[in-house]
Amino acid sequence: MKNNNYVICWININLIAILFMILIGGITRLTDAGLSMTSWKPLTGILPPINNDDWEISFNEYKKYPEYQNYNFNITIEEYKFIYFWEYIHRMLGRFIGVFFLFPLIYFYINRNFEKVFFKKFLFLFIMILLQGIMGWYMVQSGLIDKPDISHLRLSVHLIMTFIIIGYLYWIKMSIENKKKLCNTEKNLKFNNRFINIIIFFLLLQIVYGAFTSGLKAGDFWNTYPLVNGKYFPDGMFNLIPFWNNFINDDKTIQIIHRNLGVILVFLISIFCYKISRESNETIYMNIVLLSVIVFIQFMLGILTLITNSSLIVALTHQFLAVLLFLSLLKIKYYLNYVK
Repeated sequence: MKNNNYVICWININLIAILFMILIGGITRLTDAGLSMTSWKPLTGILPPINNDDWEISFNEYKKYPEYQNYNFNITIEEYKFIYFWEYIHRMLGRFIGVFFLFPLIYFYINRNFEKVFFKKFLFLFIMILLQGIMGWYMVQSGLIDKPDISHLRLSVHLIMTFIIIGYLYWIKMSIENKKKLCNTEKNLKFNNRFINIIIFFLLLQIVYGAFTSGLKAGDFWNTYPLVNGKYFPDGMFNLIPFWNNFINDDKTIQIIHRNLGVILVFLISIFCYKISRESNETIYMNIVLLSVIVFIQFMLGILTLITNSSLIVALTHQFLAVLLFLSLLKIKYYLNYVK
């Protein structure tokens, strides 16, 4: 196998691109730009409107759909260009990721820059990237029919798929970088693995409820913390029938669940960090310190996102830290298992 420095560089660029994809996706959601492009042309939709006539055609097409008819009937064409820009950049970055992932992958495979076992993993990731693009359009379609709001369920699937892609790619990167360092020296490996798996499960669940909160605009009310109208569990929750429907469709219940999942995560990660720090080597200890800092800042950003009614900068930083928190947990999990 040849030197894999180029492979690592390629992976790093893809990780950065996916991270930007998540952030720009957040901007399109927070600025309500996601429904500005009403058609999906994966191969022919590369060029945006070029001249005034093209913009008029695009704007008139947008006027046929519920978002304009219900919410944005007063916007000017210049305002339309602004929201179109963010959705266009989001889709173009998705195309870039697909192309930049595929062609270097073929080149590296032909030149045997990595082992065959990694090719199968990379191929799985490429299929996931393709499915992610399809899922993105399926999500947008939900807001082009009757209600000018995308399905929060489809949004959550779209977001979780992105986390799976970036997490799996990061895991592959660590596997390639540390190939010669595989060494299991963790004395409480089984327990600590289960513990961090539980934390990762709750984090992914929190990400799902973050998508629910965003999709249902459940952060637009009850903008106080920790109490709402003097109560920790306010009135107005669990009003839907059947009861289970509240956990996926009731905006009030979802906001309170999202709040408390944050508290649970801070509690679990604090216990985990304390336990691991007493029995780990220096490398893992430094990653534990970093994880502790990230989860504390993330928790505070969650509160700020709520009380500022989803301020753009605060909400985007909150989303960015969620990715870093996820990758930090994966790194510690990997190091506990393999790196001496």
